[in-house]
Amino acid sequence: MQCIFSRNTFNVFYSTLLTLCTAMLICIWPFSSLYASPTLSTTPEACQPQIQHIAAAKGNPQQETVRPTTGWVDLEKLPDQWVQRWPNFQGPVWYQIRWHYHCTEKQPVSLTIEGITQSGKVYVNDDLLWQDIALKEPMSRNQFQPHLWNIPQSSLHQGDNTLWIQVYGGPIQKSGLGRIKIGLHPEINAIYSSWILEKRTLPLFNIMINSVIGLFCLLVWLFTHKENAFKWFAIVSFAWVAYCAALLYSAPVPWLNTIQLEKIHHIIFCFYVTVGCVAAWRFAQFRFKRLEKALFIFSFLAMICIGFSPTAYAAVVIKIFFSLAVLIFMAKCLTYSVLAYKSKLKETYFLALTYLVFFPIAIHDALFIINMDGRPLSPYTAPFSSITVGIILALRLARHSKKIERFNKTLADNIIQTKQELTQSLNQQHHLALENARLQERIHLSHDLHDGLGGSIVRSILLLERNDKVEKPQIMSMLKLLRNDLRQVIDSGSSIGTNAPETPVEWGAPIRHRFVQLFEELDIQSRWTFENQWQTMPLAKQCLTLTRVAEEALTNILKHSQATEVMVSLSESDHKLILQIQDNGIGFDPATVEQGLHVGLHSMCTRISRIGGEFKIDSEPGHTTIQAILPLTESKQMTAMD
Repeated sequence: MQCIFSRNTFNVFYSTLLTLCTAMLICIWPFSSLYASPTLSTTPEACQPQIQHIAAAKGNPQQETVRPTTGWVDLEKLPDQWVQRWPNFQGPVWYQIRWHYHCTEKQPVSLTIEGITQSGKVYVNDDLLWQDIALKEPMSRNQFQPHLWNIPQSSLHQGDNTLWIQVYGGPIQKSGLGRIKIGLHPEINAIYSSWILEKRTLPLFNIMINSVIGLFCLLVWLFTHKENAFKWFAIVSFAWVAYCAALLYSAPVPWLNTIQLEKIHHIIFCFYVTVGCVAAWRFAQFRFKRLEKALFIFSFLAMICIGFSPTAYAAVVIKIFFSLAVLIFMAKCLTYSVLAYKSKLKETYFLALTYLVFFPIAIHDALFIINMDGRPLSPYTAPFSSITVGIILALRLARHSKKIERFNKTLADNIIQTKQELTQSLNQQHHLALENARLQERIHLSHDLHDGLGGSIVRSILLLERNDKVEKPQIMSMLKLLRNDLRQVIDSGSSIGTNAPETPVEWGAPIRHRFVQLFEELDIQSRWTFENQWQTMPLAKQCLTLTRVAEEALTNILKHSQATEVMVSLSESDHKLILQIQDNGIGFDPATVEQGLHVGLHSMCTRISRIGGEFKIDSEPGHTTIQAILPLTESKQMTAMD
């Protein structure tokens, strides 16, 4: 909706409606003066044909070309409908119009007929002037098709003339003859043009406008299904297009007779009224489920009853459903103002005002259909009403477009504010991450100092305690060892750029060299077991971690265990590197490690867990085993962790 039906789309739609309205006004303007002030004739009064008498009589369906000699009924005026005079009659009816013409000058005389119910013939005196192409079913329908003819001078008589018009009709249609005008060509042509405007041009414009509105509403609904009212207005527009097209189409339909066409025409009207109510209610954002269901049942009953009613009763059935449809339409027009007030939407106020204008027009045209007196207003107001409805729908769309624009602006402002808050949050997180990194570095450094340099200091202290006389070379050796351990702590802050020992023996040699001398002086027997080659090459970080764990474990044995035997082994099994240190000392309670009472053991456990390994302790008096197990298959993941 936001991308497709924006303000530009509304401008295009409004321009299209404005163009159609302007074109229609241009077409209507030449004929508007005809009804405001009739044109005064400059022709002498004697040359103006004067209608003197009008009569009608039923023809013989078996002898359609024979004019009736009896049964003539005088008529006061035209138009005429014979349904009340001869109910249920189906066949030809003859009209006799006697008129007087006397003119010494040869002036062209024209005849125009507003409409003929179905098909027929026109005679001037005894000369055939016109005959419809379809006099048998399926017949033409000329009720909304005005005709204009120029009467040949050879067919005119000075004095009295007779116009014979044969009209075919049935009991369902409002059969009869429309208004006729006889006179000189300029005046008659102007009247004929006004009838064409009323019967053909304006309904055609109405079809065009409603087709545009219907297509526009359909596209809106296809792209935004939430706009349910546009779907119903599309159906209303297309239903009205079908209704008007049925009025305009005058040619015979090969597979339908005139009675069937008339039934379809009224079924469409009942359906149009039903969907018109639903569309108006949806537009005001109301939904009356029971009432809508009742209206659709009404349309279904109209389709069944009208479609399958026998010809003898079809006229009554059509009249009942047509009257009900008109009453429903009027009720919608009157009650919609209340719904518009409840909806509090500006466009519904405009639509309610439009329906109020429809109400007197519907009453006027209903009376016109009954009495055939005056002129219908719907042909003139329907195009403007359709344009008004189209503009109302466009206003709804424009309101939604503005609402979307406001929402987008609010959303953009919220996004900017969220970005700012997110930036601040990221800055805070970055600051916290830096602080955390510093703390971690301090913890790592403390662990390295404790496990590395601390172990060297403990060994030096033990060596000094065991020997009363220490020579200068021995002191220098201890200091150099402390210096090397300190340098190793500094250099081992990161494993980047360092390599793992080539073999397990190379890994264990420095540790063995440092502790064997102390073990011998303390009468502790030690046994060291290393494989000759790596089966899977470990990472430098893993080797360094195992070195720190081994140093801390062996230092703890020297300080606390009172052991006499120590075994150190490094092996590989199932892609796992296993460091195992055993002693036969006094042992300790492993639960105290989790409570943080043994700093060294807790440091070893933390180191192993940090690189995804497993640290195990099994201790009891006389036997203590420490295992550090590192997975070799997750080397890449551990590199990423570091």
